[in-house]
Amino acid sequence: MSNQTTPSDIGEKGEIHGDQVRDLMMALARAVLWPFRWRVATILLMQIATQVMLLASLVLPWQLLQMLITGRSRIDGWVPGADDNSEKIAILITLAVLCFCAYALLKWLVKKFIATFSALILQHLNKTRLVANHRLLGKRVLGVVLGALSSTVIAILFCVVIALLHPLLALLAVVCVFGLAAVVGFYYRFERVQKLQDMLQGNVLTVINVSFVLGFLIIVLDYLNGTMRPLLTLFILLLGMRQLMAASVNALVNFLSIVKYFQQINMLLLPRSEQVFLISTTDFVQRFEQQALKQWLLPWLLERQHCNNDIDILQCRLLHGRAIAQVLVRDTDINGASRYVLLKCYVPARENEALHETALLSEINGYSHGVIPTVPVLLASGRLPWCTFVLLEVGNKLPQWQNSEERKPTMSKLRQCLFHIPLSDKLMAQYTATFASLPERMKKIDTSHFAYLTQEDKDGFQVEHFMQLWPFMVAEVEKIPKRLSVQNPSSARMANIDGHMLLMDWFGWVYDTAGAYWPLSAKLHAEVLEVIGNQWEDSSHNQRWPEFDTPVTAANYIALAARAHEFCQRCHANNDAGALNMMAGLIKAYEAINHSPAFSSARRDPASLHHSVY
Repeated sequence: MSNQTTPSDIGEKGEIHGDQVRDLMMALARAVLWPFRWRVATILLMQIATQVMLLASLVLPWQLLQMLITGRSRIDGWVPGADDNSEKIAILITLAVLCFCAYALLKWLVKKFIATFSALILQHLNKTRLVANHRLLGKRVLGVVLGALSSTVIAILFCVVIALLHPLLALLAVVCVFGLAAVVGFYYRFERVQKLQDMLQGNVLTVINVSFVLGFLIIVLDYLNGTMRPLLTLFILLLGMRQLMAASVNALVNFLSIVKYFQQINMLLLPRSEQVFLISTTDFVQRFEQQALKQWLLPWLLERQHCNNDIDILQCRLLHGRAIAQVLVRDTDINGASRYVLLKCYVPARENEALHETALLSEINGYSHGVIPTVPVLLASGRLPWCTFVLLEVGNKLPQWQNSEERKPTMSKLRQCLFHIPLSDKLMAQYTATFASLPERMKKIDTSHFAYLTQEDKDGFQVEHFMQLWPFMVAEVEKIPKRLSVQNPSSARMANIDGHMLLMDWFGWVYDTAGAYWPLSAKLHAEVLEVIGNQWEDSSHNQRWPEFDTPVTAANYIALAARAHEFCQRCHANNDAGALNMMAGLIKAYEAINHSPAFSSARRDPASLHHSVY
């Protein structure tokens, strides 16, 4: 079993030890940066050139102003071939513009180089089943690593510049940087990484202002001692101090991001031979080491009389950031017949999920949609001093685990199975107390939010017409029956037994309006109709939805719910562009289900519609 660092370890222990971060950085240097050292060096040199151009684009206007006021500047000797002031001014203006343009161009080139570099590294790693969202995450974590490296190089660059111009101020700058790092290191033991990052980013101006104050104190001391530097030198020193502190804050923020993305860096950027392992593990994880597992699990199962004497531990998996453990056990009787048992243990912080799962399985214990039970049989549940457990019987045939890629072809079968599961009002109340239903989420959307658009945009997106129809859409969605649905298909862990599906993990599943979590696609209506049609034609299951007379009508309603759910998600995320682009599809989905007089009344009396919702 792997002992890789994961987010739960960060959360439970409060810190990742420095030697683990050091080992991770060394592994990144060996496996990622060194094979592409020339590209990394090019990016770092471009970052340095960018800072030089930025400094030049700030210093040159200062000298231009001095030239206009006094007729002289500190860089007269750097401008050959210019005799009178007008020529010097023209050259200074040209240089300032060129430096600023070079700065902007280099910034753009650095971003493009990093993006190309990310794609090349991810292609070079050749990770198995590296799906699209993993590639995006890989680019993000690689950007964090390069950001930490480039920020450190920039901070060192400006520290060298300050040291050449004013050694005492450079010493003070180093003390400030190490003091800031020490404060972060001190509070890191007590605060979460994200909170520390927010504090650093929110107080970067305060850090820079404090460095300015300290820099001015050194300048005052120079003045009192009669060692005052020229104004141009002082200007460069203060700019260097600012850039040094800003780069130091960026380096600390990126370093904390490396800690936050420890697991993702391990998984996406490092080959298995280079991945960093934990030296110490939590008590929960230690109990699932191979030797410890044999010492406590086998006697515990025998004591509770759930298994016979001949027991084999086949597999142990740690899920959801090592907060949930699943142990597959084979129990063999005296006749040689095998039976398979699954033990699921939850850390105390996730006890609520275990209680939800126990309540669900208690009601639909061993539910079948085919020859083999789709839902395992609940044998026992309860608490141990260090976890909450659920014990399941999964049948007499070995289950084969399915990863996220292998689960994709069976998702439609999964939804068809969920539509068949009847649940009580009590269980429905328990789930709705945890998850807001789709109609409730729709009622919270204030469609007048889009009133800021110009009339041309309103006409293009049919905003006013959509605002009129929105209350009717809410009313139509309320007619759709409640069903168990999956919030995130990747969390629906399954196993395969002789071609039949077995649901192994109920994490992330909710009891909501049917279709609320149906993924949008170009063939949404056809996909929904196929599943609903199979249910309608099932002679062994006479359940009907009394609100709908045909599967086509039911499919239209579910398609509306799927679009409404995605619209609510985008509004909640302040994704106005995405929400606006969905309006035409929502109107079309509503028109497909509603040809009654209510549709025309929506146009005749819009005021009554707004009154019904708001």
